Amino acid sequence: MLQTKFLSAGSSKKEALKYTCELVSNIFLEDSKYPKVEKIDIRCESAKEAEELDKLLWDYPEDIILPHNLTHKTQEDVFVEIGYPGSTFLKEDKKMLLNLNPDLPNQIAEYIYYYQLVISDNSKMRERAASTWQECKSMGLNPSFIEN
Repeated sequence: MLQTKFLSAGSSKKEALKYTCELVSNIFLEDSKYPKVEKIDIRCESAKEAEELDKLLWDYPEDIILPHNLTHKTQEDVFVEIGYPGSTFLKEDKKMLLNLNPDLPNQIAEYIYYYQLVISDNSKMRERAASTWQECKSMGLNPSFIEN
């Protein structure tokens, strides 16, 4: 069954992008709190947000360089692919989806881990993530929420 977790990622998009960089680096370094995966796909809400994250991953965290690229620029196998609705991610077996977009993607069946990042801004982003939670429950998934 698809392991589904909703993670508190801060109260703004800026905080969520930084949190995503930290999370990806912990997974890349095989922190025991996270599953070992061969690849991470990150789904942003827009192309602009994907480009912001791509840029941030080059600089943050400062002590690590994460092999990553945007989906439309990926020509080789990298640990992290960054896309947005409409992007096509490369096929892999043991991979994780980090969803910065509050809406549930169509292709979650391709993954073994689905982490929904939740921006607790007390507005539409939070409401959309709550709808995604309900969709996951209606699909028979058993999501858990992790407060950071």
